[in-house]
Amino acid sequence: MTDQKLEAPNSPEDAFHQAIKLHEEGKLTKAILLYERVLETHSETPQIWYLLGVARKQNGDLTTAIDNLQKATNLDPTRPDLKAELGLAYAQAGLAQKAFQTLSDVLPKLVSLDQDDALIYGAYADACFNLRNWQEAITYYRKALTKEPETINVQLNLGVALHHLNRLEEAIEVYKAILNKEPNHPGALTNIGVAYQEKRNFIASLHTLEHAADFSPNDPLLLTDLGVTLQKLGRTDDAITRYNEALSVDPTYGKAWSNLGNALQDQLHLAEAWEAHQRAVNIEPENPDFHWNLAMTLLLAGEYEQGWAEYEWRLRRDDTTNLLGNPWQGEELSDRTLFLAAEQGAGDTIQFARYAPVLAAKGAKIILRAHTSLQKLLETLEGTTHVITQNVTLPSFDFHASLMSLPYLLNDTFETLGSKVPYLSVPEGVNCSLPPSSGNRRIGLVWAGNPEHRNDHNRSCPFDELMPLFKLPDTDWISLQAKPTGDADTCIIDSSTQLNSFADTAAIMAQLDLIITVDTAAAHLAGALGYPVWLMLPYAPDWRWLTDRTDSPWYPTARLYRQPKPGDWHSVIAAIANDLR
Repeated sequence: MTDQKLEAPNSPEDAFHQAIKLHEEGKLTKAILLYERVLETHSETPQIWYLLGVARKQNGDLTTAIDNLQKATNLDPTRPDLKAELGLAYAQAGLAQKAFQTLSDVLPKLVSLDQDDALIYGAYADACFNLRNWQEAITYYRKALTKEPETINVQLNLGVALHHLNRLEEAIEVYKAILNKEPNHPGALTNIGVAYQEKRNFIASLHTLEHAADFSPNDPLLLTDLGVTLQKLGRTDDAITRYNEALSVDPTYGKAWSNLGNALQDQLHLAEAWEAHQRAVNIEPENPDFHWNLAMTLLLAGEYEQGWAEYEWRLRRDDTTNLLGNPWQGEELSDRTLFLAAEQGAGDTIQFARYAPVLAAKGAKIILRAHTSLQKLLETLEGTTHVITQNVTLPSFDFHASLMSLPYLLNDTFETLGSKVPYLSVPEGVNCSLPPSSGNRRIGLVWAGNPEHRNDHNRSCPFDELMPLFKLPDTDWISLQAKPTGDADTCIIDSSTQLNSFADTAAIMAQLDLIITVDTAAAHLAGALGYPVWLMLPYAPDWRWLTDRTDSPWYPTARLYRQPKPGDWHSVIAAIANDLR
């Protein structure tokens, strides 16, 4: 049966009432025609423009709907319901900034008239969400849920907003609330799996993401997240399988290519990793994370010229320097003041501080900003005028540079890195001492780094693995761990009570015959001081230690001991014990 032909009403009033009736019946096209007919004689009536805009919005014509609703609000700016509907149309059209401005303006009026509802709160929260105003989004998603507690898409967005603020426990509780209602909800399963991943509960993450994959086996984002968890669990082959599955679904998914590159790097397949990272960069050439990952592979492979250039993308990824003024790009520095900003960890600062004396030799007055624990140590850098700490007023300067950009800016070469060592020394007046010598050789030991470091599960060595070292004769072992050693003090001397800064650690190191350490700041400190240091490295090391060599161009006094396969600390310790005999 076909609809009967629309009969012409006798008057505009009849047409208006007929349009409303058709609108209520869902016959939107016919209702729109009648609203337009009424406007021919009542073009200054805001209610008609409003209803026409609503009908067009419901019919999917958002562009014209917004024009109609804007006309209605212009004709009667005192009516909050008109402006609210305009805000909803902006939100539905994905115009987050306009939705935010419109709804934030009208919300107080709606609340005062008790006309606020879950739809308005949700749309405003969505606008905040899309503008990455996470806290405001959280506030209004919660207001929406007080009106309609069972709205799952609002709950999911609330969880994601909490997730973005790293409020993982709260986000997990929201995701769990969704799963209590819909146990197989793929979005909640995926998001809670990623939250567990970020909390380093990789077993729970794996269980949840695999469950999600049962319902969404062809979701490339989910398959990639699952690959990340498998990689964290050391199941690199399985991770690669998942990344390839994601790419078979969507060959243009850059994150899957980049993560595949990371996994291949973990297996030291550097040529293949390089290719995967390059594919990611080609897909999203402005994505700083992809350039960062490419830089890591290039630097590990010793491709320093291209690697340093790619490494500069980290400043777009997470520029913590927050500096205004002139960035140094190689200009003449004679009688100029150059401000150098440290970044990342203490080890990175120590490693790259070698460039401060190089720049001072070019005539620059150097101001270096670093963490408080490094201040006294860095004051021993030759030519450094001033070392300041975070959160102090900056003195005036002519140029600024990030410390870790200096090898790129100076075009430093692979061959000249070690020529700058030693470049640090024990500061005068630092009095840290070990117990009187027994005549045995003294070896400092660091077996664990910061447990919050993203790669700590690979770089730290379980203490029990070290036992063969403690059986060596004529050797006193001194812990250089910053925290008390606990049960380890039966076989090692704890110096943690004296280690209040890196200057203190340097003073203790000066009293040792050798330092043996995993990849932590202690390795860089010993190397920068020119002391003999043996490094215990995981199978896939950090980029600065390169591959397939037992020495380091960064630190001529370093000797590198590498795992022959992932997780094999036993072979590393056995080789060190043999060389100490």
